[in-house]
Amino acid sequence: MSLHPRERYEVVIGLEVHTHLRTQSKLFSPAPVRYGDEPNHDVHPIDLALPGVLPVLNVAVIELAIRLGLAINGTVNRRSVFARKNYFYPDLPKGYQISQYEEPTVSGGWLEIEVPVAGGKAASSGKAASSATRGEFEIKRIGITRAHLEEDAGKSIHDPALAGSDDTLVDLNRAGVPLLEIVSEPDLRSSGDAVTYLKKLRSILRYVGVSDADMEKGQFRCDANVSLRPVGREAFGTRTEIKNINSFAMVEGAIEAEITRQAEILDDGGEVVQATMGYDPVKRRTRVLRLKENADDYRYFDDPDLIPLLIESEQVERVRAALPELPDAKRARFEDDYALSRHDAEILTSSRPLAAFFEEAAKIHGGGKKIANWVLRDLLALLKEREVEVDALALEPGALAALVKLVDSGRLTAKSAREIFPELADGGGDPEAIMQARGLEAVQDTGLIEGAVDEVIAANPKSVASFREGDKKVLNFMMGQVMKRTQGKANAAEVKRLLEAKLAG
Repeated sequence: MSLHPRERYEVVIGLEVHTHLRTQSKLFSPAPVRYGDEPNHDVHPIDLALPGVLPVLNVAVIELAIRLGLAINGTVNRRSVFARKNYFYPDLPKGYQISQYEEPTVSGGWLEIEVPVAGGKAASSGKAASSATRGEFEIKRIGITRAHLEEDAGKSIHDPALAGSDDTLVDLNRAGVPLLEIVSEPDLRSSGDAVTYLKKLRSILRYVGVSDADMEKGQFRCDANVSLRPVGREAFGTRTEIKNINSFAMVEGAIEAEITRQAEILDDGGEVVQATMGYDPVKRRTRVLRLKENADDYRYFDDPDLIPLLIESEQVERVRAALPELPDAKRARFEDDYALSRHDAEILTSSRPLAAFFEEAAKIHGGGKKIANWVLRDLLALLKEREVEVDALALEPGALAALVKLVDSGRLTAKSAREIFPELADGGGDPEAIMQARGLEAVQDTGLIEGAVDEVIAANPKSVASFREGDKKVLNFMMGQVMKRTQGKANAAEVKRLLEAKLAG
């Protein structure tokens, strides 16, 4: 029986992430950065390098680059240089791209990711975590080589519905949009590691306000460098680069497809050729776009129209002082302050708006665990259904806290609270006023509840007998019958207490 490729070969992966910076204008021109405009409406002569124009650096990108450098534990270089990266493609009207090469704005850095361990105790130390592997995880530190500023290219469109089947349309709205290219070390060892790293990086970019990192808008794209080496060998194998992957599912699928392709070549005694690859998600296969592409192919040289970028240490420290609490620190604090599991805290801190919403609601309510349960169960389900962030809803943290307090006091059943919840999300408002207007306040009259309990016991003699013979499961059925008679308004705890007392008699 042949061994699985993972048992024969070690996978080595490095990622190059291109993320659009959150600016109003382009990197070297005053053209606006907008999404959804008509093609070629957000273009300036500087973006096209027309005769007589000179690029002027957008100063807003400097602080954004510093923020990212500090957030990834990198070094913000005192001096960085812009270079021309020369290549010819229809969506690159200048024939070169202004980028950075030997002297980037940020050098070095790292991110730590948590990877579930399939069985056995996690090798790394740390607090226990709640996950699919029962809290067992390994912490991996992924090195970051560099993060450099560059301008984006335009966009080539191959769509038979818009043009002839062999034609290519070019939209230059994206040309010149400022981005950071964040290059990892080849420290990733699986497609799962790669996706986890990308999600962590995107979360940080959003937390510190560097990028919206919206993958559907092309603001967060990835190139994956993949190679295989026989298990036990130190030297890397020949890498291939999969270009322009723009979703987490595609990252995982493309890497898995390339692992399979390379393993088949090596198993047959062949050699992997360095190449740039494309990925077909329908066929789930990678294909060669062009062979062997190295830095010297781009003929980098310092851009003669741009002076070196100098960053003062005082500016770096000002940015450092203004950085928000980062996801890892916030997650650890949520675990301690609100007695949450690592898993729950991880989800609650997955986005800055969600974390802020939870924390404000928890402080108003006074019970972090109860608020966390509502956020993790009801709020996240609603956000997933509507594909929005929490700040797109009309729901206020105070309204959620008030809703949960009504349930705590027994004035509102959990079932009725969940009926009110979508109304709060759509139009906001006061949960108590909505409860009263809709007649949802829980029945507090013990006499009325007791009467319903007596009716259910009298109507279900077989269930009563089963309970008294030891079948405790019928209690749930009988509770349901009581709630039905009270239109779901009876206090569930009181119903259970009365039923158990009367059935035991």
